[in-house]
Amino acid sequence: MTTDDPTTDLTSAPAGRAARARGTLDHPPPRRLGTLAVVWWGVGAALAVVDAVTGRAEVGAAAVAPDALNSGLLRDVPDGTLSAGIAALAVLGAVVAAWMRWGRDASRAVRATALAAAAVVLAGATLLVDATVLAGLGYLPALLVTSAFSAEVRAKLSTYVEPGFLFQASVLVGAVLLAVVAVRYARRTAAACERCGRRHDGADPAWTTPAAAARWGRTAALLAAAIPAFYGVTRIAWVLGIPLGFDRSSVESMRGIHLVGPIGLGVFALLGAVLTLGLFQRWGEVFPRWMAGLAGRRVPVGLAVVPATLVAVAVLPAGLSMIAIGMQQGLMHLDADTWGAIGPTFLWPLWSVALGAATYAYWLRRRGTCRTCGRG
Repeated sequence: MTTDDPTTDLTSAPAGRAARARGTLDHPPPRRLGTLAVVWWGVGAALAVVDAVTGRAEVGAAAVAPDALNSGLLRDVPDGTLSAGIAALAVLGAVVAAWMRWGRDASRAVRATALAAAAVVLAGATLLVDATVLAGLGYLPALLVTSAFSAEVRAKLSTYVEPGFLFQASVLVGAVLLAVVAVRYARRTAAACERCGRRHDGADPAWTTPAAAARWGRTAALLAAAIPAFYGVTRIAWVLGIPLGFDRSSVESMRGIHLVGPIGLGVFALLGAVLTLGLFQRWGEVFPRWMAGLAGRRVPVGLAVVPATLVAVAVLPAGLSMIAIGMQQGLMHLDADTWGAIGPTFLWPLWSVALGAATYAYWLRRRGTCRTCGRG
């Protein structure tokens, strides 16, 4: 029988459908991120255990217990206890990542235990991060622009290689990697495609359809854009000398290098708000006509999903830490001269959730045909 015999297609079609039903096409889901998660948490666990056992500051005490950690929910935790807790958390993260990376068939109890352990690690990682990373992202564009004209500004760039910033950034990266592994593990052990999340039996929840995702994703995106816009307006007002939610003397004292912060954070927040709208607008899927060389081309899904996800991840611990500081320092009772300084930050956890939901809705609408299960 030749390869172009029509009976070949007839006999292979059921096999292809059966393969799709099992989610076992010729393109298995990539596991590189899973492997990276295991390595990331494994290395972190080794460093944290050495620090906890030896107590050597040069190994980790200065890195895992920066002053920033002591200003939030962990301010009263002794350094030794904090180091031991981080070591335990890192070891658990490495074990969970390894189990989820290579684990396949599992009972409901094992699956629930693994996912609960992952949730514990992610919650612990959230406590170890404050607004340092988010502020660094906001300051960076303005610092890079003004560093060419000021040695004082260039000196501030050293913040991005200090132990406190690197530690918190590494914790966030590890949290993202573990979250990805946990989602894929949950799908794999729930009769769903590990790559796209579609169920093998085709019984996908109605809210995941493109039409439904467009509806609730729009609401989430509008909320996710409003909060940073509110924050950005207050900072730009200060730059213009308007004491919006801040006492006039503090606004008037902002001169020279002290304007870099409000300018950077304000512009970063407003730009982020505008880009968030693209998660449900047409120009978020197809480049607009004014973009020479790209006009009319489809926007790569990752170009929107990856940065939006990173911001959503950084915003959550930042918001929680600001709320903790507000509660500890009695700043929850805002007045006309203080609400603009810290009030908008109390909305950051909501911003994180809304932005994450809007990003997920965008991905649901644009995920297309899956290379693993063939659905879509």
